[in-house]
Amino acid sequence: MPQQRGHGPADRPRGRWLTPATAGIAVASVAIGAAAVWFVARDTGDTDRAGEKNGTVTSGAPTGSGGGPSTATGAPSAGAGPTRTPTPSPTGTGPGAGAHETRQDTAGFTIAVPAGWAREELKEGVFYRSADRSALIQVFRVSEPELSPLQAVKQASTYLRGGTRGYEEISVGPVSGSPGAAELVYQYDSEESRGVRRGVERVFLAADGTKWALLTAGPVAEWQVTQDHHAAALAAFRPTG
Repeated sequence: MPQQRGHGPADRPRGRWLTPATAGIAVASVAIGAAAVWFVARDTGDTDRAGEKNGTVTSGAPTGSGGGPSTATGAPSAGAGPTRTPTPSPTGTGPGAGAHETRQDTAGFTIAVPAGWAREELKEGVFYRSADRSALIQVFRVSEPELSPLQAVKQASTYLRGGTRGYEEISVGPVSGSPGAAELVYQYDSEESRGVRRGVERVFLAADGTKWALLTAGPVAEWQVTQDHHAAALAAFRPTG
């Protein structure tokens, strides 16, 4: 949730995360609640604008933004459990896709991520990033019961369009074969990806009824690899309490 849906996953902020008030996006609080605004911006003067979402969560998961500005240091956190079971790429053929490993994350879920990716936990959710930071996976729990997955991704696209440099919505809608799930595919200008970054965000209901957002993004030239990472993460995803 292209925030919060960070949502568009965007380059990781190196300064303060602007709240809806400071970003001048008052309409967001009317649409989905002040704590559920899927928009991230940096006030450091960097050329990239938001691509990562501000996750809205319930107790036991990362805290959503909705108060005053907060700083994000970007230091990796040791929140993943010891289980790292290598698994093959969903397609097994994507260039550079490599192996995935299962992580039991202390934020309350199990997921498969590319081997060697570093974990970071910020107010906006849990991130797994490639060594060169050109690609990422972001996970956060969506706590608004009134917000359907389809409404969530559509709102995310609306906010990203207004505040993300080079933003382009590629597709948005329900996911075939996955009742209740919806996805947004988009791209935007990214310094970390050294050009255009393309992302896909899915909002879905887990088996226990909780609602989650899982966003995967990387350089547009490596779109197939990004899709492989996204598929592997979704296939292994399980809430753990």
